[in-house]
Amino acid sequence: MTGDDLLASVRDGLRERIVRAADPRVVVGDRLVFVEVTDPEDGRLAGLAHRPNGPDPGGWPAETGELAACSGGEDPLERAVGIATLNAVSVPVVDWQVGDPMAALAPDVDVVATVGLFRPAFGKFDDVTVRVVERDPPETVAAPDGVTVTTHAPSDAPEAFADADVCFVTGSALVYGGLAGYLDALADAGVSPVVLVGATASFWPRPAFDAGVDLVAGARVDAPERVRRRVLCGDCASDLHDDGVSKVFVAAGDDSPKLTLAGTYYRETKETST
Repeated sequence: MTGDDLLASVRDGLRERIVRAADPRVVVGDRLVFVEVTDPEDGRLAGLAHRPNGPDPGGWPAETGELAACSGGEDPLERAVGIATLNAVSVPVVDWQVGDPMAALAPDVDVVATVGLFRPAFGKFDDVTVRVVERDPPETVAAPDGVTVTTHAPSDAPEAFADADVCFVTGSALVYGGLAGYLDALADAGVSPVVLVGATASFWPRPAFDAGVDLVAGARVDAPERVRRRVLCGDCASDLHDDGVSKVFVAAGDDSPKLTLAGTYYRETKETST
């Protein structure tokens, strides 16, 4: 399943909710995209996504269906707006658990692979090697004592994934492309769990599970007005954690010995139909 197929499956599963969602509002900040819609039963809903570089053309569609369809567009910013719309519409149909998988590595985890450079997460790790796959990898990355970081180009992803205990894949791979190739390489390397992580990865997760993801770790908007203002001020997702946004997750199956998360690990998603 390609990234486009995955997002098309999300749109299809949320079809009835997309049709009934009204009054969309799009805010494009320097670091994040923020979309709000109104559901007749669930009220005002909000979703976030990573904001790629490039000018904001404005003039975004006034219908939720057209905004959601942007997730299949060619332009990265267009895709981000579409994904943020899907994230907003998904809010009532996911039984999110509050928690941060990046802060829940089991003691016997030795090698962590990531797709994307999650600098703030390094402070949560201890006594591990982190192999970072990045579109434009830096030569060196500062890390705290006890954490060794190596960087790898996307073409070297199979080598970076070899023998990894867990992999965190940025949801931004759905904005820029390449998710399907990473998931195939992770499956070939036998890496488990695979965690799709970040504010961009906050949609109805069943298609991601079907594509080989074990756990989706997104962002729940708890204070839409505050978050909207902060997005306009140029804040990123890390700035908003515990200040209007909660880190949340949902799993595809039973708990993983590589992650220790408090509370109920697994919750099935709710029905998407009305």
